[in-house]
Amino acid sequence: MRLVGTNRELIVREASRLLDDPAAYQQMAQAVNPYGDGHAAEYIVDALL
Repeated sequence: MRLVGTNRELIVREASRLLDDPAAYQQMAQAVNPYGDGHAAEYIVDALL
């Protein structure tokens, strides 16, 4: 994950880099998400049941 802020130029530059550079895209695609796996609601429901 890379934070680039709200500057339009930086957003476009980083998005373009991911679209144009397969190695950069692969690195970003395989990064570990520090915010979890997106299944928190399912885990909570399972715990409650």
